[in-house]
Amino acid sequence: MLSERARVGLLCLLLLLMLGTLAFTAVDTLQAVRSFQQQYSAVKAGDVNTIHPWMTIHVVSDVYHVPEDYLYGSLHIGSAGLLRHVTLDGIAHRQRQPVGVVIHTIQHAILAYRKKHPHFLTPTPTPKAEMKPPRATPGRTYY
Repeated sequence: MLSERARVGLLCLLLLLMLGTLAFTAVDTLQAVRSFQQQYSAVKAGDVNTIHPWMTIHVVSDVYHVPEDYLYGSLHIGSAGLLRHVTLDGIAHRQRQPVGVVIHTIQHAILAYRKKHPHFLTPTPTPKAEMKPPRATPGRTYY
């Protein structure tokens, strides 16, 4: 059996190990959050460098406000319906091309579309409806 002093020492050592692990995890989490915020800002700004192999044409079309058919056309793909849920990596594999080439083609297509349609560069904000509380009517109960 361990003496009382040895048990307390072991518990302190385990506690310090746990706190160190917690601190390391917290720092790692903060870095991940900052990275996500930077990427989100870049996407909102329309930076085409934020396109990744895991994205689908549908996602790219939605994020960058470019019609799906236009993007499929830039990749010389005719039947877009079958590839709606296929990632850019999957499309590259089917076309026997490096995924970097497919992403580069999509990036250039987005930039070309923006040149032809400059009003899509800045999304128009949607007006927010003001929320007004209901007017109280005498003798009426609101739940």
